[in-house]
This record gives sequence, C-alpha cells and structure tokens, in this order.
Amino acid sequence: MNKVQIGLHYLSSLAPWNGRGGFALQPIKEVLARLGDPQDGLPILHIAGTNGKGSVSATLASILGQSGYRVGLNISPHLEVLNERIVIDGWPVSDEVLGELAYDLRGAAHRGGDQISFHEAITALSFLCFRELSVEWGVVEVGLGGRLDASNVISRPAATVIVTVDYDHQQILGNTLTEIASEKAGIIKPGTPLISGLLPAEALAVVKRMAKGVPHRLFGVDYDVRRAGEHERTFGYWNKSCPVGANVSFEFESRLSGLHQGHNMAVAATAALEVGLTSEACRSGIQGVFWPGRLEECEVMGRRFVLDAAHNPAGIRAFVSYLNAIQARDIDLTFGALDTKNWEQMLAQLKPFVKTWRILQPESERALPEERIVDSLGISSTEIRIVRYGMDYESCVRDLMRDAGGAPAYVTGSMYMLGRLRRMLSLPKRALWARK
Repeated sequence: MNKVQIGLHYLSSLAPWNGRGGFALQPIKEVLARLGDPQDGLPILHIAGTNGKGSVSATLASILGQSGYRVGLNISPHLEVLNERIVIDGWPVSDEVLGELAYDLRGAAHRGGDQISFHEAITALSFLCFRELSVEWGVVEVGLGGRLDASNVISRPAATVIVTVDYDHQQILGNTLTEIASEKAGIIKPGTPLISGLLPAEALAVVKRMAKGVPHRLFGVDYDVRRAGEHERTFGYWNKSCPVGANVSFEFESRLSGLHQGHNMAVAATAALEVGLTSEACRSGIQGVFWPGRLEECEVMGRRFVLDAAHNPAGIRAFVSYLNAIQARDIDLTFGALDTKNWEQMLAQLKPFVKTWRILQPESERALPEERIVDSLGISSTEIRIVRYGMDYESCVRDLMRDAGGAPAYVTGSMYMLGRLRRMLSLPKRALWARK
C-alpha cells in the first residue's frame, strides 16, 4: 500500500467514541503538538450548539468566501461521504489529500503511543488540511458539547459562537439546560468575542456568567432578526452595537427554508461583523450558501422531496414549524431514529401531521428498532398507514418514486438514514459556497 492507502486505512480503523470512558483533550493536544499545532496557525471561528451550528458554520464559510478569502470548514457528522467533514472553498477534500495527511497523523500518534478516536483524528486532519492547503480562515463546528470536544484545542479562536442550547445527548452532557449550557460554554476563551443565539433563560444565565470579561453579543440584546415579508426566506437584520459601525441593518434572503434559519443567519452575520467583515459580504454569503439535508427541497424524476436532518426534539420542533407555515397536513413521512435520542418526544410532535409512516432503520449499531416506533405510535385508525422497511432502502425508494407528481415526500430523523437516501436519489453534488 502507498501512503494515501495506508492513511485512509488508518482512518477507517479508528473507533468512534462510544460514550464510555469520558472525554480528554490531552491525547489530541499531544498529537497536534508533534505536528506543529496547526490549529493555531490561522484565524478560526469556533461554533457550538445543540441545533443550527452546521447551518451557521456553512454560512460563515460562505460569508468569508464572499469576502475573497480561501476558507476551510470542518463539520460533524457528514451526510453521505466522510470527505464532507473537511471542506475547502466549498468542496470536500479529496481522498488523496485526506489519505496523505492521515498518514502523517498516524505517524505522530504512534510516536507518542497515543490512541485517538475517529472524531479526534478527523478534527486533527481538518487543521492539517487548513495548513497544507493554505487556508486563510477556518470555521470549525463542535462535534459534541464543547468543553471537552476535540475541537476545543483551538487556543486563540477569532470568535466563538453558541447557536442554541436544548436537550440532546443528556447521557453525556447532563440532564438540565444549565448543565448542557456549561458544557457548550466551555469553548469560551479569554479575550475572544462570543456570539450567542436565542437561548433559554437558564442557559443564557450560564453563558453570561462564563462570558464575564469577554466581549459578547447576546441575541435580543445587541441584535435582532425579523421576517421582512410574506416569503419565509426574507428577513430583516438589525445590529444595534456592531463593532464596525453602530446600527447596521440590512435585508437578506436565504436559500435555506424555515423561519429558524432566519435566527441562524443572523447569528452568522453577527459573528462575521464581529471579526470585521462587511454587511454586503454577509448578505451575499447568506444568499449563496447551500446546506444539504436541512429542509432541502428537491425533485427527482418528477417526485418532489423535502429532506430534513431533524434528529432530536428541538430539530423536530423546527420541522413542525415549517409544516405549519406551509399548512402541510396528512403528509407522507419517512422516519428513522437512533435509540440514544428522545425519539418518543419526536414522534409525539410529528403524529398530528402524518398520514403515511414509512419506518426505515438507520445504518448504525444504535438504530432504533422499527417495532419500538410502531408500538409507540399505537395507531389503530385505518386512515393512518404504516409501512415497515427495516434496512431495505431500495424498496423504500422504489415506493416513494411511484407517487411522482403528487404531494412532496418528507424525510426526517437520523442523519445516517437521510444521507443514505440522499445518495440513493443521486442528487447532484454542489459547492456549499463560492469564493468571490
């Protein structure tokens, strides 16, 4: 095997973090030190949050691209292929680059006898890619939590962002919003600006306390966003204490559907303004970003789809808000979840809107058995239809395509399931953003 093959094999051999044994930053810190600490070689925006952090991260990368910069983006998880986790100027990094740098990472880990997880490795690889491919700005999404996430090795971020705080991963982050907020606020660094989205009161109190002495912008205090017109993707933005000029305001239109994206785009714009980018770059970057699998509306051979990676109760709330906004009822829904999620709450929110349930299991050892979903639905009405597919994705796609020309088919739940279906639908590859 050559270096690229050895590197890719090493990466695929690493175990995902399984929730046991806790977190620790020391192993990845030591490996990165042997590689010259690439995470501190360029300005990086560090993004945490229960939901919305991917949308904010991609939008910030787009805004930076519209400002003329060469931009690297690290996200977690991916939808379809591993390479999507490291994006340079809008496109996933190649196997060749990924494999060669993974070979170097493997050597650095072995020299110190360090056992790192897959998430630690892909995070370290993103920093190496940023350096080797001469990236001028990096945007890094937290994988899980914040305080002890592998991405928190960034010692001098240009700004940190906490988009949302809600219930998810309670078995790891804590059972209260106060505990969860404490973990996410662990990315705050002395002297580094903090931007927060609209947070619940108890979470906001934690963030305020941990941000003492740090310049910060809190949603509803220093900036605001409202829908500017009847179209759900057009919004007005007001920043009352902008560092590049007081009372910045502009309208923006997003390709991303859902009123919640207005909030996410405002958070991204505030972070961009905080680090010196212009309102024109914000507007262009917001309008130009493409973020697949987030209320993604598409058509395949005459069949319309809406694909949304709403994989926790907060995500389902946003999905249901979208259904209400377009007055959708009696929908055809393909759904699957992981057993680590609060899936019963998710089902309870969805039930009033669904006429046809297509139950599909994600390709994961944590997949929720379809029997448990069916039992929880407890539907006896003959007007409600339930179709069980197990992991037979081919049959599910075949059935979905039979109803071309009708109402949209909706898909939501696990990102593992959504990514597999998206790949099977052969949706075209597109850049996430364009460099000006």
